[in-house]
Amino acid sequence: MKSIASFGIVAYKDSQLISDVLDRILTWSHKQHVEIYFHPFVKDLLHSDAPVCLSECEFLNKSEAIVSVGGDGTFLSVAHMCRFTEKPIIGVNLGGLGFLTDVRPEELEDTLLKIRNGNYKTISRMVLEASLFRGEEKITIYHALNDIFINRINTPKLTSISAWYGGDFITDFYADGIIVATPNGSTAYSLSAGGPIVEPNVRAFLLTPICPHSLTERPIILPSDKHIRLVINEKNPDLLMSADGLESIKLQCGDQIIINYGGVRTNLIQLTERSYFALLRRKLDWGRGYKQRDT
Repeated sequence: MKSIASFGIVAYKDSQLISDVLDRILTWSHKQHVEIYFHPFVKDLLHSDAPVCLSECEFLNKSEAIVSVGGDGTFLSVAHMCRFTEKPIIGVNLGGLGFLTDVRPEELEDTLLKIRNGNYKTISRMVLEASLFRGEEKITIYHALNDIFINRINTPKLTSISAWYGGDFITDFYADGIIVATPNGSTAYSLSAGGPIVEPNVRAFLLTPICPHSLTERPIILPSDKHIRLVINEKNPDLLMSADGLESIKLQCGDQIIINYGGVRTNLIQLTERSYFALLRRKLDWGRGYKQRDT
């Protein structure tokens, strides 16, 4: 891959651990004579000589690659901030499981040097596009790397959501809500709701009802060559549609959501060939006996 001449650094939480990582990146950039730019959000976490951009637009224009410092939530926020362009993103994992954030803090300087020298590859992840229609009017369009989900806000009752795959009616789901996830998002909210784990290179939709009324209404995996259409049936639904839990809008009775792969993508930086199942074993403790888990 081509060498990276400038890095943009993003963090959204205020903690000593994050401040230490930002200081290390700044020190590394001085030693290696590499241009770095910090997102305006982190200006209070840095020393006065740090190159902080005045605006998010300036930050994106100056940075050839983005370094996300935090957990998977930070990484998703960065992908949304980049508006799902193909600008490459690398995640430094200071969170929990870290399926998207691949770099451990102790690997930071070596990782940045490898990327600077072009010793990396990028992997593309397709992004969902969800269009909300209210009558004949298109209200908004959301994009999501992990999932588009509909869930209740305040009212503790079941809701009714009708689902189609292309022109083929699936069913009326009576549930707390529903998740439409990408394979990349199969280890996120969908997994918590009982959905399957799907290898990220599979082109598919994961349709997972949230706490369905009928136990026979199970998650469905569908090819991505047709769209999914969801219709809100409740008169007073008190429901929210959200993209990756970052952008949200309240729904009304009769609202229709059309979900497909919109052609946009996010590029993740990967340093070495990595088995997805090795990642699952490491993150989820697969294959370890109960005695090993206690140690």
